[in-house]
Amino acid sequence: MKPFKVLNQERLIDSPFCRIEKQLVELPDGSTADWYVSLNTDAVIVIPVLKDGSVILQQQYKHGGGEVVTEFCAGMVDEGETPSQAAARELQEETGYTAEEFIHLKTVYSNPTGSRMKYHYFLAKNAELTEKPSLEPAEQIVLIKLPSLKATRAYLLKPETLTTAGMIGALSLVENL
Repeated sequence: MKPFKVLNQERLIDSPFCRIEKQLVELPDGSTADWYVSLNTDAVIVIPVLKDGSVILQQQYKHGGGEVVTEFCAGMVDEGETPSQAAARELQEETGYTAEEFIHLKTVYSNPTGSRMKYHYFLAKNAELTEKPSLEPAEQIVLIKLPSLKATRAYLLKPETLTTAGMIGALSLVENL
């Protein structure tokens, strides 16, 4: 399979949190179409497991969805930063925890039809609370400590727990740990 040929591109939105490009592409059959592509930066999802085996989740209001969701620590990879550096930074900023080891579990696309963004999943082993979180102005986070990965899985899969697709994906990566 060959990639679509990009005939023209126009940046429609260019902000720190959202970059959208309109591309005129030539399709495999020779016809053309407008394609809208999100060029947002990659993100990390961090599963923090403490020395005693307990797991930290967080509840946070997400304005796009208009609701509070329960999730693992997550955030954007900043320019010049590796995904593992972003994982360590996000864990500290959002939770106040640091970890002895960050294990890369998997990298996946969030939505490859319309986005270049990838999720980098990390397991943060032997995490411990070392300082207060350094939240951004838009962040309101409540931490939840659960006794194990098994309990975390049960909690996130309860019908009444609102979470994200990325978090369900994270569960599948730690199912056998």
